[in-house]
Amino acid sequence: MIAVVHLVWGPLGAAPLREFLASYRRQRAGVDHELIVVFNNVGDASCPQLEAELVGVEHRLLRLAEPVQDLAAYAYAAEQLEHERLCFLNSYSEILAPDWLAKLDHALDQDRTGLVGATGSWASIHSAVLNAFMLPNPYRRTIPERSVAREQMRAIELELDAVRSAGPPPSEPRGRTLLGSVVNTLKSFRPMPEQLLRFEPFPACHIRTNAFMLERSSFVALRKGQVKRKMDAYLLESGRQSFTRQIQNQGLRALVVARDGAFYEHSQWPASRTFWQGDQQGLLVADNQTRSYANGDFDRRRLLSAFAWAALAEPSPPPGSERQ
Repeated sequence: MIAVVHLVWGPLGAAPLREFLASYRRQRAGVDHELIVVFNNVGDASCPQLEAELVGVEHRLLRLAEPVQDLAAYAYAAEQLEHERLCFLNSYSEILAPDWLAKLDHALDQDRTGLVGATGSWASIHSAVLNAFMLPNPYRRTIPERSVAREQMRAIELELDAVRSAGPPPSEPRGRTLLGSVVNTLKSFRPMPEQLLRFEPFPACHIRTNAFMLERSSFVALRKGQVKRKMDAYLLESGRQSFTRQIQNQGLRALVVARDGAFYEHSQWPASRTFWQGDQQGLLVADNQTRSYANGDFDRRRLLSAFAWAALAEPSPPPGSERQ
């Protein structure tokens, strides 16, 4: 049996849960499963409204005693569950295609496969920091001109600030993307040693943790350490000892699964058109970061696609616009 674990971050209100459930009802899963809803930082005042959204949806509810980072919440859920496989979906997830869970499940059935996800990226905070300080790195001559990058980074930061204003306290910033973390680095030299030493140079292949699936036994066995800061979560997602790297070090594959059910080895991820590439026409499960690309202008798309794929970036102009 598969557990579909959906995380609800209380301060975001009911809208993200409502949108997720609408997509969950709209798109059949294609395989037997149990929906597990995890309330994270849900206070007594907001609990009734969130529970009302769940009326009529078969589910099991887990509540965290105190707010934690997403990956710590996933670890807590895994300890409470007995299912053979776990599929994790974050608060911003929107399911885009029928049989979505069956497609992930089928990919995980493939020989020597230990981890599958709806999106993957080669983005490297290590190389992005070097590029920001004009040091040799794989992003040189692929990231758009600095004026465009600065303008788009400022716009993305404003969007992230809007998310954080409805989210957790400033001590635990919510919604900051990997690119946003680079922006933050430029404001202070202090984080640089950690970001340069503990993150891999490009291509830092990693399955993104917004929508991923693996065996419960594999997830429990992964080295997670203390996930107290957002940086700790970034390290588990894309650092030198990320979930993906730990799985690959066991001789197992990490696959990206596209909307049509095709699955891609890490060397083929740019061709999947699932994350910050083309029109993301292969995307199986959307989230806030894929929406940032989808709703952005061509300069936004150029920057994000280059950050994810460097020389293999192939952003498409937004529908109805002309490429500049």
